[in-house]
Amino acid sequence: MIEHAPWVGGKFAGEGIDGQRIAILGYSAWTPDDHEQYTVESVRNVISGAWKKVGFFNAIAGYFGRPVADFYERVVLFEFVPCSVGGGDQRYAVATPEQAEVGRSRLLRIVNDHGIEKLLVFSAKALKDMPPTLEAASGSAPTLNGTKFKYGHYVRDDGNRTAVVGLRHPQYAPGGLMRRAVAEAMALST
Repeated sequence: MIEHAPWVGGKFAGEGIDGQRIAILGYSAWTPDDHEQYTVESVRNVISGAWKKVGFFNAIAGYFGRPVADFYERVVLFEFVPCSVGGGDQRYAVATPEQAEVGRSRLLRIVNDHGIEKLLVFSAKALKDMPPTLEAASGSAPTLNGTKFKYGHYVRDDGNRTAVVGLRHPQYAPGGLMRRAVAEAMALST
């Protein structure tokens, strides 16, 4: 199975966003031309302006109040499904059991390898397949103030915690709600 390399912005490790190491998680990529660098090339196309009308990328940068190119230079971005789900006609496909299994271990590996402090998940489908947070495993996942968005924590291999925040896909989400939720997520302690 092909496994997409995550995008790691050039300012991620040194500056991040407000000094925090943030990762953005989507559900899947869809392309008939799948290869390991697909995610990296996709973000490069967004940053360069070659891909201008990519709602997912543009909306998320807007939730943080940052220009697209600046935002993606400061974050890690990857998809839960480690490879393409197919061409455009399969863009809403769900992960196979094998893809989900690889996705779970890959997610934890990326969080650990990059010392992610906040993982913002812009996909309800990804949330269903991800490893549970400490809080979800105990049945007590809290919500962001004034929203229905749940959050919890993973404990990384270095003993530090990663806040995991479940949000909506930008395609279906009101911008004002998402900007407030992102502000709340950024204020969470890890």
